[in-house]
Amino acid sequence: MKSSALSSYTPKQRIMAAALKLFVEQGYFNTNVPDLSRESQCSVGSIYHNFKNKEEIARAVYLEAMSSFRASLYEAIKDKKDIETVVKTLVKAFLEFSEVNHQLSKYIWLCRHNEFMTGLIKHPTMVGLDPLGRLLTKHIKQGVREKKILKLKAHVIWTIIFGIPLGYVRDWFDGYNPKRPKEISEQLAECSWRAIKAG
Repeated sequence: MKSSALSSYTPKQRIMAAALKLFVEQGYFNTNVPDLSRESQCSVGSIYHNFKNKEEIARAVYLEAMSSFRASLYEAIKDKKDIETVVKTLVKAFLEFSEVNHQLSKYIWLCRHNEFMTGLIKHPTMVGLDPLGRLLTKHIKQGVREKKILKLKAHVIWTIIFGIPLGYVRDWFDGYNPKRPKEISEQLAECSWRAIKAG
């Protein structure tokens, strides 16, 4: 973010953007408040005015990242009706989000938040009671009733649907998978669907 662009953001937004960048690039434990002050161009006093401590900044960044991720998936499937289309679209949207929002996704998927954030941190792939969770629950129940998908425990279904793209994305971030997530999205979407498909 250039200095001229920084002026259009609130101090809180600048601090969170700086935290995201530094936590991903150099790690949470290697980032201190003076680092955040330099990167955000906010005084140390301003940082403590907006946040109690570094952990609170990390939590705020995480919750915003998770909210953005889940909202993106919801937008992708909100008008879809058939369970096969829902599952495949969901997997593709997951992969696209991870590629387009590279830094944000690295923070969600690669940082071990339980090492530096106390309290309950909800995992992004938990179904939850937000719009995405409610919509997915509805589609899954309908898919089971119509015998289009296997009657599996909810946590098993979520592990299959989210676990396949998540595994690929993590390995891509680490440099093990050469193809960009969007390039492989059709294949991974098909694999995820086949894993829960009935018959």
